Amino acid sequence: MGLYRVYAARPITDPEDGRSIADTCDTPGFAKPPSSSHSTITNFFAPFLNATTYRLINWLYNGSSTKSTAQLQLLVDDVLKADDFNVADLKDFSAKRETDRLDTYEAATNAPFPEADGWHESTVKIRLPCDKVKCPEDDAPELEISGVFHRKLLDVVTGGFEKATDFHTEPYKMYFKPTDASPAVRCYGENYTSDAYWEEQAKLRDQPRNGCELPWVIGSILLYSDSTHLASFGSASLWPIYLFFGNVSKYFRAMPTSNSAHHLAYIPSVSKHILVVFTHSF
Repeated sequence: MGLYRVYAARPITDPEDGRSIADTCDTPGFAKPPSSSHSTITNFFAPFLNATTYRLINWLYNGSSTKSTAQLQLLVDDVLKADDFNVADLKDFSAKRETDRLDTYEAATNAPFPEADGWHESTVKIRLPCDKVKCPEDDAPELEISGVFHRKLLDVVTGGFEKATDFHTEPYKMYFKPTDASPAVRCYGENYTSDAYWEEQAKLRDQPRNGCELPWVIGSILLYSDSTHLASFGSASLWPIYLFFGNVSKYFRAMPTSNSAHHLAYIPSVSKHILVVFTHSF
């Protein structure tokens, strides 16, 4: 296609090598190739005793309450034909017992921000504006906001890199040159093809290694925040802060099923705190 890359150093791996359109697009209209490998996670079916029970309960709760022919087809394709489905596991199967097991498990582990997942609760102070009054910021009244849940940034970054399978660890410059006589045109489009990324990696490469033989790479962090409604009706909402890695292609990062978003923090509503302050002042 006339595209080529220029690296300052040989990359450890190329995450895009061997990728097809099915790996970068996510839509029900595309036929997906059969998976050639299975997850290495052995307890993905928790809290159930086996994968067979998990698949049945998952099918029960998936989709509409009235099962259609499409849902029946999913039952056959995703449950009955699954490699880990074992009819012998259903010998003493009880739908009520298994749904009760799920309810009990969720009640015990479904805390909104469990400490086991690295969540911390903090209190922050913000300065309130002085309406129609000139006031130095240091003299402005303070409002204490409690219930700020967050995870440590280093923990999120470390966890992301530990599980990374398609991170670009070396930036490159991409050019388009359709013919030998054509001038090379610089192409942009990814975080790791930018000049800023290239320059930062060069600075990192020039740092003294002090005997460290591990590869040194840039961890590109992209932060995003926007209010999220929790229901179609009512005003219940959250204001999360998401972390994305710029080391991942934007096409893969934008796929809902890629799970590329990492929850970093949740901002509580300030309005109720201000209401309390005004109530106390009166």
